[in-house]
Amino acid sequence: MIRLRMLPGEDGDCLLLEYGDGGFTRRLLIDGGRAGTYPRIKSALAGLGGLIDVLVITHVDQDHILGVLALLDDPQRPVEFGDVWFNGFDQLLDTEGFGAQDGEKLTTALMEQEIPWNVAFSGRSIEVGRPVDWFDDGSAMEVLSPDRAQLEKLVPDWVKECARHGLIPGQDPVPAVPGFESFGPVDVDALAASAFKPDTSRTNLTSIGFLFEFEGKRIVFTGDADDRRLVSSLRPRALEEGGRLHIDALKVAHHGSDHNLSKDLLDMVDCGRYLISTSGARHAHPNEIAMARILKHGGAEKEIVFNYRSRAALWDLDGLKERFGYTVLAPSETEDGFITVEF
Repeated sequence: MIRLRMLPGEDGDCLLLEYGDGGFTRRLLIDGGRAGTYPRIKSALAGLGGLIDVLVITHVDQDHILGVLALLDDPQRPVEFGDVWFNGFDQLLDTEGFGAQDGEKLTTALMEQEIPWNVAFSGRSIEVGRPVDWFDDGSAMEVLSPDRAQLEKLVPDWVKECARHGLIPGQDPVPAVPGFESFGPVDVDALAASAFKPDTSRTNLTSIGFLFEFEGKRIVFTGDADDRRLVSSLRPRALEEGGRLHIDALKVAHHGSDHNLSKDLLDMVDCGRYLISTSGARHAHPNEIAMARILKHGGAEKEIVFNYRSRAALWDLDGLKERFGYTVLAPSETEDGFITVEF
């Protein structure tokens, strides 16, 4: 059994992965969305039996971490954690001990509450090539991003931002929400042919991405990871399988930004399901270029899963679906933000 719930992370990510074989069930919570996410998912967390085996905080951007801070700040939170995966300041440097950045909210919360932190990595950074003590339950996990150079590049920005106002502010300002795009006729071929320009955000480059496997199923979780790093990590596996790696789902990086999804990556995987986690409220994701790349290069038959109906509606178009061989799965209006897929 593998069940993935895409939760209402607003413009961010909040994913709950559950897997087991009848004799056990393990749970991974991947990111926490915005601060408003936690009140919406608290009751769902309360039904999990009190334990999340691993909480993965892919990187420090607000749309991934503020919901985690809200959860940790709740003295009556309904779950505890077997381990928390998070690359804090000291993991960027891969040093032992704690330095000047201890005032950051997440680091402080983890330490004060004595929550296990990167135990699977012996307390060190989560990065490509680092040995991991994963569960002996028939599943497998491989870190795909970030690498050491990407982590170290963030150090100067982290120091600068912390000196000014903190990388992890305690408030969740909500800017004016733009209206959703209004497409004319969509020229998928022209959009898909747009030159790929990779993401340059240093925080996104540190995003934890990993390949999860269980009972013959594979899911790639990406956070906002660098497309080039993902391609480099997946290439050896793809070559072993004749040039294309079969995966059952790809969580599309950075909510469908065209800077985080290339034709190179899509050509490297044989994927039947693409997961889009965003309300589109702040950055109008998924970007039409990224979507065009999925439609044209994402395989002959595919399902595109959205956790917000408003974003799905832009692409739930019969003419496009018939031409490019895809179906759309999205929540009902009353369940907006929540969608469950099983493998």
